[in-house]
Amino acid sequence: MEQLAYQNPNPVLRAGADGKIIYSNNASEALLKKWDTGMGEKLPPSIENLVKKIVKGTSHEKIEVRAGKKVYLVTFYPVPGEDYANIYGFEITGQKKLEQKLRIKEKQYDALYTLGRIALKCESLQAFLDESVKLIAKTLDLEFCKILELKPDGNFLVIAGTGWKPGYVGFAFVKGGKWSQAGYTIFSKVPVIVKNFAEENRFEAPEILREHNIASGMSVIIGDVEKPFGILGAHSAKKRKFTADETFFLNSVAFIIAEVIERRYAEEELHQYKEKLEEIVKERTIELTRANEQLSMEISRRKKVEKDLENNVYFLKTLLDAIPSPVFYRNLEGIYQGCNDKFSRKILNLPKTEIIGHSMQEFREQFSEETLRETEYNDKILLKEGKSLPNELKIKCAIDGELRDFLVYKATYSNLAGEVIGIVGVMLDITERKKAEKALLKTEEIRKKEIHHRIKNNLQVISSLLSLQAENFSDKKVKESFHDSQNRVISMSLIHEELYRTGETGDVESFDFKAYIQKLANELFRSYVVGNKDLHLKLDMENVFLGMDTGIPLGIIINELVSNSLKHAFPGERGGEVNIRLHRLHNGENRSCKDQDTCAISEFLLIVSDNGTGLPENIDFRNTSSLGLQLVNILVDQIGGSIELKKGEGTEFRIKFREEVCPEKKQK
Repeated sequence: MEQLAYQNPNPVLRAGADGKIIYSNNASEALLKKWDTGMGEKLPPSIENLVKKIVKGTSHEKIEVRAGKKVYLVTFYPVPGEDYANIYGFEITGQKKLEQKLRIKEKQYDALYTLGRIALKCESLQAFLDESVKLIAKTLDLEFCKILELKPDGNFLVIAGTGWKPGYVGFAFVKGGKWSQAGYTIFSKVPVIVKNFAEENRFEAPEILREHNIASGMSVIIGDVEKPFGILGAHSAKKRKFTADETFFLNSVAFIIAEVIERRYAEEELHQYKEKLEEIVKERTIELTRANEQLSMEISRRKKVEKDLENNVYFLKTLLDAIPSPVFYRNLEGIYQGCNDKFSRKILNLPKTEIIGHSMQEFREQFSEETLRETEYNDKILLKEGKSLPNELKIKCAIDGELRDFLVYKATYSNLAGEVIGIVGVMLDITERKKAEKALLKTEEIRKKEIHHRIKNNLQVISSLLSLQAENFSDKKVKESFHDSQNRVISMSLIHEELYRTGETGDVESFDFKAYIQKLANELFRSYVVGNKDLHLKLDMENVFLGMDTGIPLGIIINELVSNSLKHAFPGERGGEVNIRLHRLHNGENRSCKDQDTCAISEFLLIVSDNGTGLPENIDFRNTSSLGLQLVNILVDQIGGSIELKKGEGTEFRIKFREEVCPEKKQK
């Protein structure tokens, strides 16, 4: 048991009631260092008091301890009948990082929700923009935020901002052109991130940023990239790295701002149109008033009240038939008392004489049992509470046999004594509207698909530019660097190609990772293996659909590891094999997700190996000057994974990561 505790990868200690360390294994070194103690020495007063409490009691206690970059959950257990306590530690660093990431996500989603509410409440566009920049700065924990409006001359005006000195917002101009961050953002058509303006060589920091000692920032386009409204920028006086989630958040805010601006402009146009319409209505009202006066004079000359009544009844019947929607009215027993031509011809395809005096129950060919039940239920509520409940019904129209959707509005009508004697209803045909709603949903999917298609094309253009630029250099290392960069761009381009193809039959936010890796590996072999027919690729991968946040970093990781194998593991004409394996280790907890009941969080193991010459023994892959391996380590951290290197005959990298797999992301 002592050997088992000594070899335990987690901290195991024993402390006496006097607060001294009686026993500790190797894994306890981090905790001992944190507590500034050792074997036979006393624990810090706070920990010592906790041990004394445990020894005297019967229950255990838990605390969290941060030791360096790691966080441990430390549990103190009493030992019945003994004058000491056992102490066990369990590392929860990954859990804490995930909780922090989720809190940031939740904060950003709350901000987007709040921004939507602000858009509805603010009476003016300027008030909305002023509130927006404050919310952005608070959410991203930044000191500065601004909105720049692109003017016809190509320069920008600061129309909203927070954190800036007085006299800038509403008055300061920022030069356009690709030598400023704002102009470069318009030129590149993608978000632009600056980690340190002092080291930036793509463009110069404008005067407003220099005067506020801005060190870092990012900017995104507001509106259509082909016809933008302006730029949304977020800045800090401190050097700061911006994450992909923060960039996505700023892009989302820019999208909402663009929608609000477009809606406000449309409302202004509508207001102007309304004023014109009111003038026209006023003129028409005057004309109609005059016409009514003439009609009143004509009616007053009529001699017989009976004739007047006949004319009015005839007018009402004509008006009813002129209504382009089916109209009916029934008595309290549900018997039809009348209807217009649209109802008699389109709904029942019968003369009015064969409808009046009959109830709905007698037309079961057109009205299903469900329609009859729902109509009876709504009639009861209308008669009991006086409420009209518009309800949708599917009715098989007798005129053409087509099943169509109707929205039915009903009200009660009374006799001269004010007594309710029946129900009148108007049926609006909403079949085309329902089809239009479905078409709008499909249009959104097409828009997302088009975005992936454009990104793929842009990445292919970048790849071609890298290839052309490499031809201008004779240095082998420079050409290899361009070649590696080109392959990284190709790896991202293939992902967007898969997202584009997957969108034809499934979800445009996830893609078939197995199919993507097959294409990527074949592309790498075509690129690096020239004339060596003894090099082979072996794939053993589980069918899985991954999202962009995990799939893109993972694709670049595989690109770097396979490229290293093909370039360095098989010198000369040496043959061999490169293996890529991906399998699900187990399914984790379930949680709720958008548009679905639950999503499963699964853990995966990715292995990239070769049987080549292997890495030199003195190389530490976590601390190396190789850009490729540095990139691998950075991207593994980005997806919240872990990486291990197994040396021997060849090289084997083992990467574990977790991914949320929702029902809609499973292979169709």
